Amino acid sequence: MARKIGTIIIFILGAVLLVYSATRSLDFISLTLPDERKILAYFGIAALDGGLIAWVMSYLYGSKGWQRAIAFLMVIVDLLGAVAMFTLDTLYNTGKAGMTEAFTPSQLQTAVLALSGVIALNIAAAIAHHLTDPEQMRAQAEEEAFSKVEDATLKQISKNADQLAAQLAPTLAADWMTQTRARYLSNVGTGKVTTLLDATAQDVTPTSPTRQDDKPAFDIGMFFPSWFTRKNGNGGQVLNQVTIKGGDEAEAKSAPFGIPDPKK
Repeated sequence: MARKIGTIIIFILGAVLLVYSATRSLDFISLTLPDERKILAYFGIAALDGGLIAWVMSYLYGSKGWQRAIAFLMVIVDLLGAVAMFTLDTLYNTGKAGMTEAFTPSQLQTAVLALSGVIALNIAAAIAHHLTDPEQMRAQAEEEAFSKVEDATLKQISKNADQLAAQLAPTLAADWMTQTRARYLSNVGTGKVTTLLDATAQDVTPTSPTRQDDKPAFDIGMFFPSWFTRKNGNGGQVLNQVTIKGGDEAEAKSAPFGIPDPKK
């Protein structure tokens, strides 16, 4: 029980002193800002007293591997920065009141540069803390491994393509020679000169044009009813006294056209 009480008392003491240090740091940072931008001083103490708390918690509970070294280093940096800021603010105000020697412009410049350095270190450490995250480093290592595999695969594909080309080229060239020779020889004795287009064209089976003689013969019987015509022995049609032969020619007798007598 006494141990718990002692831990609580130390915690309260550290919290109170951090509040004092933070107010002093806030006052000194406000000196470097114009009146309309005094609010930015609250963000500045994040690199001092606020950063000290954050790096302590990160070191105890959240850091792994290289992150622990970064967190421990920043605990020391922010502790020194917080001590320096509340000390400088105390000296500045006592010097302003005449209790101590006032700061010279060069001294104030040095203090401002030191404050900027502490803030810059906190930014760099926060970035390094994320980059050294073990899970992120593992993911980066896997990405690099995948990249190496892809590069090796592309090189192997290119190498295999060269080998495949060397194997297929003789076969494809021989096939081209055979087809080209066949096209040239097909024109031997015809008097036709084979052109480059003929030699490289695909074989196409020509379609025989339709001859005029192949058209069906004209049949005048189609214009008469079936009872008006009759077949004869020669394959033609008899229309009264007119005979239409099955060929291209038509032979007509001198008998006039007429309707056959139904009695006959």
